[in-house]
Amino acid sequence: MRLFPMNAAAAALLPAVFFLFSFEASAQVALSVEISQLNYLQYEPVYLRVSMRNVSGHPLAFGENEGLRGRLRFEINAPGRNQYASRLGSEYPTMRGVILQPGAARTFTFNVSNYYNLKQLGHYSIRAILSHPQLKAEYGSNQTHFSVVKGLTLWESSVGIPKIGTASRNNKNETIETRKYSILTYNAGRAFFHALMIEDEERVYLVRKIALDLGRNLAPRCAIDDLSRLNIIAAASPKVYIYYQFDTNGKLEKRDVRIKTDTTPRLVVNRELGTVIVDGGRAARRDLDYEEIKDLPFIRTAMEENVKDITEGKSILDQAEEENE
Repeated sequence: MRLFPMNAAAAALLPAVFFLFSFEASAQVALSVEISQLNYLQYEPVYLRVSMRNVSGHPLAFGENEGLRGRLRFEINAPGRNQYASRLGSEYPTMRGVILQPGAARTFTFNVSNYYNLKQLGHYSIRAILSHPQLKAEYGSNQTHFSVVKGLTLWESSVGIPKIGTASRNNKNETIETRKYSILTYNAGRAFFHALMIEDEERVYLVRKIALDLGRNLAPRCAIDDLSRLNIIAAASPKVYIYYQFDTNGKLEKRDVRIKTDTTPRLVVNRELGTVIVDGGRAARRDLDYEEIKDLPFIRTAMEENVKDITEGKSILDQAEEENE
């Protein structure tokens, strides 16, 4: 057999290649992460999808007792030099009741901002790290990136918080508490969105996408009613509109889908009573408008109900993907 001399470059690569194959051969869990969008508004929930494949040859159970309590944590490089995002408490994301059979793969989605402070504006990188009492080592995922951005304010209004009943009559000299509603636009990475923010000087009560940004002519229209509720008409398409009503705490009180006819859905304010109603267009009908609205973002009720944290042991819906479908 003829032997060929190895050049210096090949010799230098050999340890790296050996390390790569040694790592792959010894890995017992394959871990990867994917961010739901490239840019998030400040205070918007940050969702991360974690994919896990068990190649240990044994079932991996994630339970309550110490012998089965696997731990998933995130290593997050925050804006600034050599700075890590601080944790918000002592709890790590857990996967209670999950059993990962040999060779099986599972995907989970976590609201990372429930566990780490991601309020600072700027660029972040994130990876997941898994440990388990049955595994000899920790296993890390790839690194992915996202940014937290400010957004551009299109509209804002400050309102007083109403007090109903005897409380309002007995405290006439009490300072009125206020909240601020803002409609923002920003680029999430794959599309531009309109979002609602509700805040005061001490806290943010809600940050929520309400519609795609379809241009100035189809920008959301807003009106405040006599109970300081925010009423919004937002375009889901040039023909389909969504009506929202939020209270000062960010609770969604009403939501309706309307179809443009020879008139366009709009908000009408009664100046004497302070009430707000929707006029123009017509209410959407499933039997008549299903094909028109079924694939539009923000139409399906799943957007309101199905985004839940895995730590509650419930199913996950990736919010950003649902909005972009």
